[in-house]
Amino acid sequence: MAAGPEAVVLPAGTTLPIRFLETITSGHDSIGTRLRVQTMGPLTNAGCEIVPAYTQAGGVVTLSRAGRRFGGRGALSVRFDSLELAPDRWVTITAVLDTLEYTSSENLSDSGIAFGRHASLAGRAVPVGIAGVTDLATVPVALFSGYWLARRGPPARIVAGEGGGLRFTEPVGIPVGAACRPVSTSRGLEAIPKLPPFQARTGTKHGYERGDPVNLVLLGSASDVADAFEKAGWLSPVRGSVRTVTREIFDGLSNRQATAAPLSSQYFEGRRQDVAYELAGPNARYRHHARFWLLDSTATVWVGAATKDVGVKVNPLKGRFTHRIDPEIDGERDRIVQELEATDCADLVDYAPVPGAATHGRNASGQAFVTDGRAAVIRVRACGGR
Repeated sequence: MAAGPEAVVLPAGTTLPIRFLETITSGHDSIGTRLRVQTMGPLTNAGCEIVPAYTQAGGVVTLSRAGRRFGGRGALSVRFDSLELAPDRWVTITAVLDTLEYTSSENLSDSGIAFGRHASLAGRAVPVGIAGVTDLATVPVALFSGYWLARRGPPARIVAGEGGGLRFTEPVGIPVGAACRPVSTSRGLEAIPKLPPFQARTGTKHGYERGDPVNLVLLGSASDVADAFEKAGWLSPVRGSVRTVTREIFDGLSNRQATAAPLSSQYFEGRRQDVAYELAGPNARYRHHARFWLLDSTATVWVGAATKDVGVKVNPLKGRFTHRIDPEIDGERDRIVQELEATDCADLVDYAPVPGAATHGRNASGQAFVTDGRAAVIRVRACGGR
């Protein structure tokens, strides 16, 4: 779109955070496949918000190459061609992928081509270790791993819910009104309501060890909370059993996505979590998750602890494995704020210091964490209602 007298020209190189709404896999989704992503931040210019957050951008798959025999990696490329300014108002853009949550910079070219990740020998040993500590026969696992070495290399995959960024490769003119909406006042925060006192950390069943820090407070009914997470693409974990744990193990062996995998219990003031939600990553090693406890049934106040799994730790001496978390847990808290707001089912009230919060430490499984000691207070409502 040509820049008019009331247009702002954004230069090439401008980036915009996005979230994918559907899974795309190289070799499976063909060239020409259309897709839409949700924007997760506003476009700004000179301190003014010219395009709000939580609109959409459209694109098309321009390269889709499956993995090749003996480890040849797949490749995937998306070209973005349209950006939503407001309902039913779109502008033409030219943009490529700039970042992807689960794709390292070495596997994403400057031109926006994403490649399947290399599977290291250490990475392939993890599923074998999981099988060993769960008493699965090692000979079938070794045979399976040998087959894996000879099979096709990993495809490039972008999973639903994955965050990233797009980068304009050509300048784009954005028509704007006469008034400037300052970024600092684009969303006014309301006063935090008086909250009941609560503990700053979760714990184990008998309280011998401390768990994850509380970093979320939700204000809303159970049904509205469930609807908001469902609309964001998050699922409730299944109950742990021999069948569900075995399925998660084989998802790890085959490097597949573990959807709604079982989640371990944590306790708050002696109670196991009332509800939990998770968003699967590209394979069983990666997962976003949050546990919640109903603090006040009259005021419908929930407290929660959210962390992101980024790997697996195997302890053969104790016969168990556990996920490794990203120590920067504030990022997971802020992600949930963004994702719930993007559903139009919730609004951030403000960030509140948690009395007695630790700014660093380790949880019950020995995982280190770092935080600013604040909880995001989020008001959850019926989706679409204000």
